[in-house]
Amino acid sequence: MSTLAWVSACLSIAIGTWFGQRLFYRASLRYREHMTAQARSELSDLFVFIDLTHFWPALVWLAMGIMLLVWLGTESVLSCVCIGGVIFVMPRIILTRAVSRRQRRFDLQLPDFILSLSGALRAGAGLSVALKHIVQEASPPLSQEFGLVLREQRMGVGFSQALASLYKRMPSESVELVTTILTVGTRSGASFADLLERLCVNIRARQHLQQKIEVITTQGKMQAWIMGALPVVLLLVLSQIDPVSVHLLQSTPVGQMVLVTICVLECLGVYVLRRILAIDV
Repeated sequence: MSTLAWVSACLSIAIGTWFGQRLFYRASLRYREHMTAQARSELSDLFVFIDLTHFWPALVWLAMGIMLLVWLGTESVLSCVCIGGVIFVMPRIILTRAVSRRQRRFDLQLPDFILSLSGALRAGAGLSVALKHIVQEASPPLSQEFGLVLREQRMGVGFSQALASLYKRMPSESVELVTTILTVGTRSGASFADLLERLCVNIRARQHLQQKIEVITTQGKMQAWIMGALPVVLLLVLSQIDPVSVHLLQSTPVGQMVLVTICVLECLGVYVLRRILAIDV
């Protein structure tokens, strides 16, 4: 009877391991496809066109190498798993922040662009000619985005549709206002230089208000960084002062549960602070 129970337990473990391996493989495959597609989309938004065929294998080997180094230094499975998870998430975070910074630079360039366009229209230039000359003198990302609008227009795409595509690539209130005024102006056929100047004033006022808000919330962001880094710094200090206790945290089940709880609370704190401040901390 004991032999039958032992065989049944072995079969149950084998079947559970097989199902777990299949689920892990399918989940990793879906994550790979989603991550590669997102990276390709965000890189194209940054006007960076590279082959991502070897992106996932390189990321896997990098994660395995760093996890091995962490294992050799700490001998903690939990630390290896946490570091590996961070490595797999970091490319998405870096690309998202890069796209956000590019969006911000584009918004900051809009007032000067609108003012130049208004001046060119007052001088008697057509909208397409004015856009072409302004794009040639502008710097990225504005020159890239409006250059793409002009190229799409030359390929037969309607100007309104090209502006709609611009708004999809750069979804912000300032871009929505600019594209709406340009679309209405081209359809009405009237001179809208005055509207552009008023829009420039409004956008500058909004950006000035946003900068004031960022200055006011700078202290909150710094406090968030300090409070978030404090547990990690204390852990490093304790590893030098009392390495035996820190080793127990990494090697015992209770200590590992404490570390997992700390990581969960850290992530929850970052999420709450981002919701409160409505910015990236």
